[in-house]
Amino acid sequence: MRGHQPLIIYMAAVMFLTLGYFASPMSREAVWLVFPGLETMAHAHPLATAFLFLVTSTVLAFLAFPSMPMICLAGGFYMDGLVGGATVLLGSAFGGLSAFLFYRKQIQRPRAPSNQQSAVRVWLTLLGLRLSPLAPAPLVNFIAAIFDVSPLQYLTTSLLGGAPLVLFYAQIGQQGHHLLSGETLQWQQFSGYLILLSLSTLLSAIGPWRSILNDLKKLKGSPGSNNLSLHSAPGL
Repeated sequence: MRGHQPLIIYMAAVMFLTLGYFASPMSREAVWLVFPGLETMAHAHPLATAFLFLVTSTVLAFLAFPSMPMICLAGGFYMDGLVGGATVLLGSAFGGLSAFLFYRKQIQRPRAPSNQQSAVRVWLTLLGLRLSPLAPAPLVNFIAAIFDVSPLQYLTTSLLGGAPLVLFYAQIGQQGHHLLSGETLQWQQFSGYLILLSLSTLLSAIGPWRSILNDLKKLKGSPGSNNLSLHSAPGL
């Protein structure tokens, strides 16, 4: 039982945060009351605001918080759309990397395919999962941990694959700020991000999904390796 303690604590924190978010009695009106103070802080202390969003997105991404799009929207609302989106993207990538390393430490992994073709296919699949707006981040972290991709590969695919969706949400937040401030909406800029998101989603749909599922089955049934199990490893 003690060997599973880190995983139990992590899952308890994730469940507590998720249930607390959905069951919170805080109304939308109460949330909107916080906006003026945050906007004043964003104008007076832009670096502190960026650091706040960086840390917040890192922690929430590590805990698989279900409303990460809200952080992206807020980043674009309080900062410039590109700066806010890049800040949240970087924070979510570092948070996801921390979760990936945690999963990899807790999962007893069978030997992954060592040939270069399989390694490239795994890398492309991970990138395709990141590009897909439908693939949940914890699932991507789990798959990456099973195939034991390097932290550099994980971070690269997280930044490249997560950029279209995060920047699109941040752009929505920026356009919302323009709307509430009575400024002119930048439809051309918004359309560009929408096209980028559409193309990345289409690209993710043609990824090597079937081949990676076959690799998962091979890993699970390979001789000399038990089914995936959880353990407390001495190190990464």
